[in-house]
Amino acid sequence: MVKFTMIEDLKNHLETGDPWAKLPTDIDGVFVVKIPGTKTRGPRLMVEVNPVDKITKQPKKRKGLFIADFEMYLQFREALEQDEVPELIQIIDKVNPKKATSSAAKKIKLKRN
Repeated sequence: MVKFTMIEDLKNHLETGDPWAKLPTDIDGVFVVKIPGTKTRGPRLMVEVNPVDKITKQPKKRKGLFIADFEMYLQFREALEQDEVPELIQIIDKVNPKKATSSAAKKIKLKRN
């Protein structure tokens, strides 16, 4: 019965949801998003994977990784599971500039002493 309810909820979201509307799931960082139609196809649903901040529970990025179908999921999974990917990410972390640790570092003094 649970799957039937989920299917009905998803159909309802596809039919009545606003374009780009996110439907939260009970999986942290996973959403169902209604993608608007184009000239050649109607609207459809996609899974968005966007890790959430552990404290605020808000998505870390404005847009996450969109997955349209099971084949695309398998392709992303295969690409991310390659041994060289974590190594590449660690090297990029070393090359990229470091983020400011607090918002105080970004403030400019405007008052004169």
